Amino acid sequence: MERPRVTPEDLRDALHSEIRKHSSGVEWVKWLDASVALRNYSFRNVVLITLQLPYASQVARSDIWNKLGRSVQNSQQNREIRILAPVILERGRRLTIEASQPELELERARQARGGGRLVGFKVAAVWDVSQTDGPMLPQPTAPSVGASTSELWRALAHEVSSSGYKLVETNLGDATLEGFTNFQKRTVVIRRGLDEVTAVSRLAHEVAHLRMHAPNELAAPASVMCRGMREIDAESVAYLLMAHHGWSTGGSSFRYIAGWAAQVNKREPEKVIERTGARVVSVARRLIGSVDRHLRGGGPSPQRGELRDLSRATLANRPQTVDGPVAGPEL
Repeated sequence: MERPRVTPEDLRDALHSEIRKHSSGVEWVKWLDASVALRNYSFRNVVLITLQLPYASQVARSDIWNKLGRSVQNSQQNREIRILAPVILERGRRLTIEASQPELELERARQARGGGRLVGFKVAAVWDVSQTDGPMLPQPTAPSVGASTSELWRALAHEVSSSGYKLVETNLGDATLEGFTNFQKRTVVIRRGLDEVTAVSRLAHEVAHLRMHAPNELAAPASVMCRGMREIDAESVAYLLMAHHGWSTGGSSFRYIAGWAAQVNKREPEKVIERTGARVVSVARRLIGSVDRHLRGGGPSPQRGELRDLSRATLANRPQTVDGPVAGPEL
């Protein structure tokens, strides 16, 4: 028996309903974890995939599985996972961009190759590896996965310097502050004495700020209201980078995500969370790619302990910094 026809509008409604019902920090971490495993899919499709098959780990179209020597099980033919695939208008003809091409997903689909433009989305069908039969898949051989904290520190230090900023480890007077970015002085500061995982995660957090947030955003009238979402942006990117390399950072700082989203858009906070997820996943994957390239190249970057201290005058009166203790919104 065929399954009922599903439209793109049906999937968008299901997506927003799922986010609205399950927008706690626990769910946010679940979606981030799924984004690590389902690295070829946009955030919105990750949510849709986990909604339909919570344990999905490797997902592809049936023809891709066939090329890999596997086939969809007969019992699963009518149990496909439905996702949204961009449709691009290119030189007068419509092209359905394959859902497994993440660079053409969501906002990046608007800049499709050949000058094409996004004209909408269509429903596409994919299946998880658990729904297929065939030979074992080859194991990934990417040398970067499982990088040590010292390797990640060096790669992230390179990201800081290549952005035109100076990285410094020093003692900070505020015991609650692990680090901050000073856009005016073009300095990234990390507290001296943090354990290695915390220090690398904090450095990834600050690199995410450099990638995602312009200095003028901090001086804008809405800066205070949106600060919580900016912190979620940066912390989520750091979480994804660390998870990609097998390091767990807990994700406890995400507990206020629903409250912050409601402050940005009281009527439709789920759309804020969807946009945040899309932005976070896109930036994290680009950063992961850049870090992996540096790890393969082994370029010279400072290790922890090789960075000079900042003077007291530099630490005092640090304007346009991004980080610090952020209280949760009034709920």
